[in-house]
Amino acid sequence: MAVNGGGYQEWAAFLERWRAGEENTSHWLPALAEQDYPADSWARLVARITQALSYRLQSWADALLRAMAAARDEFEVARALTQARCGLASIRAVAGHPGLPAELSRHLRDAVDEQIRSVQQALEDGIESARRAGVDGRVTQARLRTLRDNPITVTGAGRAARADGWAAEPTRPTRRRIIIGPDTPGEE
Repeated sequence: MAVNGGGYQEWAAFLERWRAGEENTSHWLPALAEQDYPADSWARLVARITQALSYRLQSWADALLRAMAAARDEFEVARALTQARCGLASIRAVAGHPGLPAELSRHLRDAVDEQIRSVQQALEDGIESARRAGVDGRVTQARLRTLRDNPITVTGAGRAARADGWAAEPTRPTRRRIIIGPDTPGEE
């Protein structure tokens, strides 16, 4: 039950670096078991994990809002939302780390997902408030459509993104193209 090394120290050091944005991969972290630590040490470790997740979520939300405020058009807003989803990958990976006890991991992942849903809802509510305040209906409709077409709540593999921040697959299927050329039957 020693806390001076092993999993506790590795997790604590990782969380400090991760919180500061220095590290994004957690796959190497050891498995933790509550029974391996005194109750107060376990409580401190869980608090550290929760605080690091909260800090990263707040930093993520702040960056998203700055990017959306700096956007000049709906394309840039959509790009900010897509890149924001990419930023959630590391947060969700730590929250659902396989080295955490299953119940704790599920609780942390649920809390993170609830925060993400809350941010999505707040963004949509903000647009509705702007509409009620008299902002041009076309502008609010376009923004609401952008928010709903590019939700930050999508976290599954269906909309996975590459590490460089750009979407890996298009949000809509490609258009069918009919090309008529000299080899086309019936053409001269």
